[in-house]
Amino acid sequence: MNKYNSNLDYLLAPKTIAIVGASTKPNSYGLALLEMLTKGNFNGTIFPINPKYKKYKNFPFFNSVFDLPIKPDNTVVAVSSANAESVVLDAIKAGTKSLTILADTSNEKINEKLKKIADEAGIPVCGPNSMGIHNLEQNVRISPFVFPSDLIVGGIAMIIQSGSVLGALTNNDRRLRYNFFVSSGSENVTTAADYLVWCLNQKTTKVIGMFLESVRDPKKFVKGLQLAKEKNIPIVILKVGRTEASSKLALSHTGALVGDAEVFKAILDKYNAHLVYSIDELAATLQIFSHYTYVANKGIASIHDSGGERELIVDLAEDLSIQFAKLSRETKLKLSKILEPTMDTSNPLDAWGSGHKADELFEKAFEAILSDRNVSLGLYVQDWRQDYYLHLMHEKVIFKIKKNSTKPVIAVSNYSMTIDQDMAKRFLDKGIPLVKGTREALIAIKNLLNNKKIVFNERQCTTNKKFFKWEAFIKNNTLNSAIGFQLLKDYGINVADFGVCQSYSETEKYSKKLGFPVVLKTLKDNLHHKTEANGVFTDIKNLTELKIKYNDIRKRLGEEVLISKMINGGLEWSIGMKNDPDFGPAIMVSLGGTMIDLIDEKVLLMAPFSNQELKMKIRELKSFKLLQGFRASKKYSLEKLCETASKLSFLAFDFREYLKEIDLNPVIILENDAIAVDNVFIFK
Repeated sequence: MNKYNSNLDYLLAPKTIAIVGASTKPNSYGLALLEMLTKGNFNGTIFPINPKYKKYKNFPFFNSVFDLPIKPDNTVVAVSSANAESVVLDAIKAGTKSLTILADTSNEKINEKLKKIADEAGIPVCGPNSMGIHNLEQNVRISPFVFPSDLIVGGIAMIIQSGSVLGALTNNDRRLRYNFFVSSGSENVTTAADYLVWCLNQKTTKVIGMFLESVRDPKKFVKGLQLAKEKNIPIVILKVGRTEASSKLALSHTGALVGDAEVFKAILDKYNAHLVYSIDELAATLQIFSHYTYVANKGIASIHDSGGERELIVDLAEDLSIQFAKLSRETKLKLSKILEPTMDTSNPLDAWGSGHKADELFEKAFEAILSDRNVSLGLYVQDWRQDYYLHLMHEKVIFKIKKNSTKPVIAVSNYSMTIDQDMAKRFLDKGIPLVKGTREALIAIKNLLNNKKIVFNERQCTTNKKFFKWEAFIKNNTLNSAIGFQLLKDYGINVADFGVCQSYSETEKYSKKLGFPVVLKTLKDNLHHKTEANGVFTDIKNLTELKIKYNDIRKRLGEEVLISKMINGGLEWSIGMKNDPDFGPAIMVSLGGTMIDLIDEKVLLMAPFSNQELKMKIRELKSFKLLQGFRASKKYSLEKLCETASKLSFLAFDFREYLKEIDLNPVIILENDAIAVDNVFIFK
């Protein structure tokens, strides 16, 4: 940990706060800062600094930071960009323990100076260009912008790189209850990763939300994700600025098919963090996780007062691959006795009927479906509004259900514009989230269902003993296909039988050893895509063909060739690696051969990983059906495919300092084996 981040409490939970640029002038930043602290019931000491003023309430003004009676925990720099540098220097000389810089110092030279000054002083800095820090548990409200004073303290911590997003979430929806939120600004010194680790160490944190434009400290960010996984605290991230531009520079198929955004999602998947794609999805998921962390991923159940809205949720759930639980025979029998005659007893359940004794009917019906052994959680779906007598009736019902149920109970409103703020507060007080928007609610619920207690085994990262031999070799040599095959074999990956030949006579001799049919490939240096250069000939059946093909390669691409056994039958898959500069090697698994460019479907995992981790992901692919014997065809070895990819992930992790990309395309998947028949290794 960097020295300036060894104690973020001075920055985020200060007892004494100095404000350079404080003011009593109406509608000024300086006055707003004072009002936010005093109206927020800050119980520490405030030192307003501005020679123009004498006093604010019970707090005397000081002329400069050098006049303060003690060294402040946090000095707020509330001056113009032009004056920020001198104020920072003075504050550090006066012994401040942290800084909050509000000014937008977009000038790169000024930013570098401020960073250097803070680094040398060894203090944490929020900003520049921050909208402030809000530690609701400690009544610390450092901001020149008015934030609601009636926020109820909860378990949501939020780290936001956009001040506007912070304002939107905190000013408009009281169903999100925070213990902490921060506008991190430019993050010259203290980064989102630092705030993440600090929030994880707060006892009241139940879930952390992040709005990220960039990850400025990837290594510490990953450590934060790992800590969150160890503590079983969900992380929900909305990442903007996703781009595929870097893929255009890639040399291998894998590099071209894997973008930065996909690697970011893969790193989140590895550590059980959750990626969302809109502010509404972020808010909904934070709300759900502030109440529930884990549920058994069986199936969901929902109860409705509308047949049409029941159909709506079915359509949306199918789009999102969320399973509705299949109700047991016993549950259906119970429902048939509760519901009016001719009413459907399937899940999701429309329980309205004629509306006669609706409260009693809904209570008993919802209890019945919640008690079903196949149901993980229950959704009570209405267009909830607080001024409607029927919804007040449903409110009483859901409160009774929640009191008696051991399973999660979630209220969902199909329409996001219903008037329900007061009702939502009552629900929250009873421990029931009221989530707006059917799709947003389902996305949040999917994140909950996918949140797993998976312990990462650090022993997986043990370096292969043969790595050290290969490390010495690759420092001074390149890897052609033949050497690449040998490296793969040393990591336990099956490859096609092969030989390296320098002449036709050697090639003929080796073909007799392998037996026809064979494959012939050029070993010309730095030729990554041999097929495009007509440097690969497959299914050579006899010596006549072999001689013709060898002479063709020799004339155009040189005498040295690789001859290998032709593997017939099986499915062609591709296993590759892209080494992300921020997060390290990611392994891609997809259909191979020419299908890799035709079908946009793949699994991406961060190295290293186990067979089992890949198995869970690969089942999500449509092409998984091909392995299972699609339309009465043969079954192929999922186990060997996953084993091969896992072994490559360890190889990639060991060589992460050297390798940029790897392609094994194709890998032939047989009934009981997986054999790599080509390889490309690209070095940094």
